[in-house]
Amino acid sequence: MSVATLSKQRFLGRQAIFDEKMDFYGYELLFRSGTENAFSGDVEDATNQIIDSCLSMIACSSCQNLFINCTRNALVNMHVKLLPSRTVVLEILETVPSDPELVNACKQLKQAGFRLALDDFSPYDNKGELVDIVDYVKVDFRASDPAERQTIYKMFGKKTIFLAEKVETLAEVRAAQSEGNTLFQGYFHARPEIIAESQISSAKAIYLQLFAALADTPMDTRKIERLLLMEPSLCYRLLRLANSPVYGVRHRISTIQAALNTVGEDAFRKLVTVVLAGNLTPSRGDRNAEQALERAFLCESLAPILNENAAELYMLGMLSMMDRMLNIPMKQLVDLISIDPRIQEALLGSVKGMGRALTLCRYEEKGGDSQGLPHPDELVADSSTYYFRALIAAGNTWQGLQG
Repeated sequence: MSVATLSKQRFLGRQAIFDEKMDFYGYELLFRSGTENAFSGDVEDATNQIIDSCLSMIACSSCQNLFINCTRNALVNMHVKLLPSRTVVLEILETVPSDPELVNACKQLKQAGFRLALDDFSPYDNKGELVDIVDYVKVDFRASDPAERQTIYKMFGKKTIFLAEKVETLAEVRAAQSEGNTLFQGYFHARPEIIAESQISSAKAIYLQLFAALADTPMDTRKIERLLLMEPSLCYRLLRLANSPVYGVRHRISTIQAALNTVGEDAFRKLVTVVLAGNLTPSRGDRNAEQALERAFLCESLAPILNENAAELYMLGMLSMMDRMLNIPMKQLVDLISIDPRIQEALLGSVKGMGRALTLCRYEEKGGDSQGLPHPDELVADSSTYYFRALIAAGNTWQGLQG
């Protein structure tokens, strides 16, 4: 493999976790800097890259239980809140000491829907209040004897799930089962495997998360603000656009929250998507970004006729061009972001429901009536009128961004 190829690849290790019926339960994600199946590097950097990989790799998106090692900094500074709480289990490393600040952060993460695990737990560790709030305890069979493990089991309540790790023989698996462990990880079941994918840049991964957040109704403004603050150039362009004469603001807007309060949710959604499209555009003449805006405006205008939500149709139009703008398959894009299943179906080719809007977009883009194409939707026979209006609206918006 060439150096050029390596630079475009993201490597990740993962080891399967099984339940007591030997059914697959999930993965622990492991940092890997290349094809060598071993850890090397800084722990803090490894955690950050695992978080980024979880956001940008399709291999992470289809698993219901992902265990991720977390440093104190990643927990206290809430970096992990970028991850999907419904699938991620946050492993508190054995080297992380328990203190009031960490405990408070963990309680907040629990309230946000995350599950917590203590990694490589030892009966001699002083984890304080964490003992009462974690969901999983990982018991290292290479670093403990039966007496130590019994002490561990007695320290936790009945709701705690015990995961036997580093089990390598049938005898160890049977011992772990008899001791009350219900999850298992180790060479007996599966060795770590390395997976590699073409990576999306960190910035573009943030853009995808933003698009997904903007598709929610109502929007989670705190999440959107947190994502925007991770990409300063986005903040700058958003605030510049919000202060432009187009929106007629009387007082200077200097914060993202002020932009939202001033222009309203729907206009704010459009502001951010326009800025995102601009940042994804390598040149002023990029046709894909302009076409995304045209589709967004056309889909939105069809909402009353199709009896659909206008904000969702707008986001559908924008997202329909993201596979070209990011140069990834649409299936990968859909798997990377959490969006409404109906939007997913439309993006993947359904011609029903919301997919009707995209069908009309493609019909008009190919020339429609002027090319003698059969009209795909009798309810919107005058779709060319809507398309013409969308072209004007998108052109005016794009010109304002470029100016």
